[in-house]
Amino acid sequence: MGRSSFVLALLVGGCSTQFSSKTCTVDSDCGNNAVCDVRGSDTLCVDPADAPILLGQSAPFSGVNASLGTDMNNGILLAINEQNAKGGIRGRMISINALDDGYDPEQAETNARMLTDAIDTGTSPTNCPNTSVGVSNGATPTPMNVPVSLTALDRGSNGVLSLVGSVGTPTAVRATPVATETHTMFYGAFTGAGTPLRDTTAGACQKYVFNVRASYAQEAMATVEYFMNNSVNVTTTTNIISFQQNDTFGNAGYNGLVAAWQAVNATTTTPTFQQFKYTRNDNTSVPTEATAAEAYLATIVPTSGTLDVGVMMTDVYSSGSQFIQLIRQWQYGTGGPGDKLRFHFSNISFVDGNALASDLKNAGTYTSPSGQQPYTTGVLVSNVVPNYVTDTAAIVTNYTKLAAAAGEPGGFTSLEGYISTNIFIQGLLNTTGPITPDTMIPALENLPNLSLGLGATAGFSSSNHQYLDSVWGTTLNADGTFMDTYYWTVDTSTAPLGTFMSF
Repeated sequence: MGRSSFVLALLVGGCSTQFSSKTCTVDSDCGNNAVCDVRGSDTLCVDPADAPILLGQSAPFSGVNASLGTDMNNGILLAINEQNAKGGIRGRMISINALDDGYDPEQAETNARMLTDAIDTGTSPTNCPNTSVGVSNGATPTPMNVPVSLTALDRGSNGVLSLVGSVGTPTAVRATPVATETHTMFYGAFTGAGTPLRDTTAGACQKYVFNVRASYAQEAMATVEYFMNNSVNVTTTTNIISFQQNDTFGNAGYNGLVAAWQAVNATTTTPTFQQFKYTRNDNTSVPTEATAAEAYLATIVPTSGTLDVGVMMTDVYSSGSQFIQLIRQWQYGTGGPGDKLRFHFSNISFVDGNALASDLKNAGTYTSPSGQQPYTTGVLVSNVVPNYVTDTAAIVTNYTKLAAAAGEPGGFTSLEGYISTNIFIQGLLNTTGPITPDTMIPALENLPNLSLGLGATAGFSSSNHQYLDSVWGTTLNADGTFMDTYYWTVDTSTAPLGTFMSF
């Protein structure tokens, strides 16, 4: 059954006919297991069955990136089902309406309008400054900067509490302004982009945006520190190349690489790295970029010895897998440099490490002077959650148990969905009365230390809407599993630099 047009109702009871006109401020005012909820301009005591908590998700459930949306949704559902089995939020059940956007920015915007029940008021100015500013519509091959709306949008009576688990930067660029403009929460997006999620472009409306994962800038910082580690020894801009998606996602990764290089090397000079850009949702564009990369790499092959080459990959799994295979085939093909180049392919977390590992494992091996080598060789992913197989934090081990019970294999993306939704649920539990986007803001900002074992700097505050600041680097094994390679976390005294630890 498709996910594009229905509500995934999770243990939600039938509609209750019980209703009380008693006014309230908090749930404890109600008694009789009733809860305090908004009804028009009033707050009244109602049966919790009449006050369900509805979340919305727009993500790719079809197309070449379908596993990203599916895995994210699986993790979200594990957390929701777990909490509903405990009685929900003081009797309120949680459900999610998941819509397919195919990783298309314009469809993501359409979905966001549907999920927020957006109403165009026809009046100016807009509620948020960035709503009326032109941003990329993600069109291919030529994107255009188009405003999300020139007039104010209101959240309709059927609008969800929050958009959760949005997948992708180009989609977030179009969907986030819809959420903030309608005063709907935009929470736990599967992207580390700065704009519009980690800057102030939405003005006062930025308060509705909460991120859980580390940023792409932080992943890039961890990657550069990994490249410059003695065991890797990539120390010049000449032997770092960027393979990236040709849109706002790819730009975010590349800009992070530039800023990281400047920070690590304590320079204000803007470095230039060779860029090779494929078209979003079009893997037929990858071979051309691989050929261009090979032409450049041929110019830096040493006459003797071995040169380490860092490949910063801001990509999705299908495109990244294809690029890695083509580079390896060139490397050991006729006229290729062979062992004179040693590659370190480091993929941004959005790649979906599990899908990438599966693709490369299924691709088999390539021939090298030392024999057949798996395509997973030298491939690393900078994850924003721990290794779900080796980590012993309680939230991770609980996730693996739930995933196994649900017949799911487990993975980094679904673990991220599970962790993110768990933190959101703690925010729900931290409310005392009506649950609205505006009551959720202080509920999340004032969460106690959840002791999740996800990094010393983890947590929200009134001045920080990003929960995690850590990166877990893992290297692919030949069998598609992952070897812990490094741990990086921001150093609050030297930010954006971090503490880097190799395993």
